[in-house]
Amino acid sequence: MSKHHKRDEWLHDIEARQRNVVFPDTVQNEARFWRNLGNRGWSASTKAGLFVLGVYVFGMLAMILIATFQAGVTWNLVLVMLLFWGPFFAAIAWATRRSLRNIQNARRRPRR
Repeated sequence: MSKHHKRDEWLHDIEARQRNVVFPDTVQNEARFWRNLGNRGWSASTKAGLFVLGVYVFGMLAMILIATFQAGVTWNLVLVMLLFWGPFFAAIAWATRRSLRNIQNARRRPRR
């Protein structure tokens, strides 16, 4: 392969990775992320950082759950989570379905 061909292929790959605004591109980029996540060994600092992040996240979650159980307001927490996150995920689901429907309609329409 010539240097020019490799450079063009590299530029095309970079452009494809940056285009992350429509459905197929986002799925490809996410798949590439998860596929490449385990390909390399992690350094000691990366492992330590992930450990600290995990302790922080799970520690905060444990503190919130313990506080709600001790206060006896478990149902209040569940209700707040449903009222906060429910509409958020409903909006995501609605927008995704709308986008998929628009893509399918665009494929069905004859081009002029």
